[in-house]
Amino acid sequence: MMHFAQRVPVLVALAVSLTGVGCRDAGNVVQALGQPVPKSVTPVTSVALSGSNAIVTLVLDLRGDVGKIGSFTGRLRFDPAAMTYVGEIGIDDGTLRVSNPGTGEIRVAGASASGINAAVLASFRFVATDTAALRRIIFAIEELHELSHADLQPIVRSAAARPLK
Repeated sequence: MMHFAQRVPVLVALAVSLTGVGCRDAGNVVQALGQPVPKSVTPVTSVALSGSNAIVTLVLDLRGDVGKIGSFTGRLRFDPAAMTYVGEIGIDDGTLRVSNPGTGEIRVAGASASGINAAVLASFRFVATDTAALRRIIFAIEELHELSHADLQPIVRSAAARPLK
């Protein structure tokens, strides 16, 4: 049986080692106060699933001082053996949108004189015969401009996926 005086070094060593483990999380980025957040744009797909019916929404995750989005073009790629394209879902927000569906791919573009809502660039309806395929869809931005006509393509990061809802 250890006495309290013998346990203290063991407890201190345990506390120090646990603190070190807790500080290893690279997923959290700490930004120093007062420093600007670097500009970045990440195309994201948000998927809502009900049975085999899926709604795929194209989203831009904006970081830093990114102005209002004026126009975009991109491609949504999917597995046509596991997903059937049903159609575009209309969004009544004043943005002019056009989509061109093909086998395994939908080309999409949008423009607005007052700014595009980055949270909902476009939405599409699918029937999924294999819901695992929804995790493999990719949305890639080809052109992206602010209302000021500034080219945002240099700050676009690789596509990301959000968990199924």
